Amino acid sequence: MSSAEESAIRIDILQRLAEQAMTDADFRDAATDDLPAALIRYGYDLTAQELALVMRFRRSLEDAGVDLDLVDGMGDDRLAQVLESLQRHARTTGRP
Repeated sequence: MSSAEESAIRIDILQRLAEQAMTDADFRDAATDDLPAALIRYGYDLTAQELALVMRFRRSLEDAGVDLDLVDGMGDDRLAQVLESLQRHARTTGRP
């Protein structure tokens, strides 16, 4: 893999991770206790940039008071908006 490929942010992986975080209570519990271990356990092999972006997004959610345990009751449209926000952020910054 070239350094450009290694530094590219894989939106599809981050989207899948966000979807799992919003729909899988067991994953959320594991990630709350130990995010890096949970990522490995659930098969996510993130680059350093992707992990930094996830950590930054996670802090942003915490700062905004967003409780992911509440998203189980969100409709598909709202979940799509949250995912689009993550994608837009990744596209515009290109880095964490």
